[in-house]
Amino acid sequence: MPAAWGLRVLDLGCGTGLSGVALAPFARRLEGLDLSPRMLGEARRRGLYHALHEADLLDWLPGHDAAFDLIAAVDVLNYLGDLGPALAAIHAALAPGGVAAFSVEAGEGAPFALGEAMRYRHAPGHVAALAAGAGLAPLARQDAVLRQERGAPVAGALFILRRA
Repeated sequence: MPAAWGLRVLDLGCGTGLSGVALAPFARRLEGLDLSPRMLGEARRRGLYHALHEADLLDWLPGHDAAFDLIAAVDVLNYLGDLGPALAAIHAALAPGGVAAFSVEAGEGAPFALGEAMRYRHAPGHVAALAAGAGLAPLARQDAVLRQERGAPVAGALFILRRA
């Protein structure tokens, strides 16, 4: 991984740009991608991003081979069921040696299942296997509480993976 500055960074599912605040110090170029024009408007007001894109990640990523050193997806992949296509697209958009960092809501029993809040929960072991199949090598994985929902903790897993 290059030094802690000067990276080409993609904030995947950037929303209002809150994660961009944490990512900006590492970025030579910071780009954001989100489906919502309203959210992108909020992200634009932060003044952190060099470019913001309104698109679906599965449509946008395939046209950006090896374009990023770091792709971060915070609270994004839980809106997808089968993560295989997304992880393959992330792999392709990463430069060799690039890093992907993302969170998923944790579930057990099935590879993925739709929860009450209309977010998918993913079995962390299955996510790790899909990532390996996509060519992403594990650097770190940690169980975490992602947020509180109706007063109860939402269990999740944090992944940091490197493209070989």
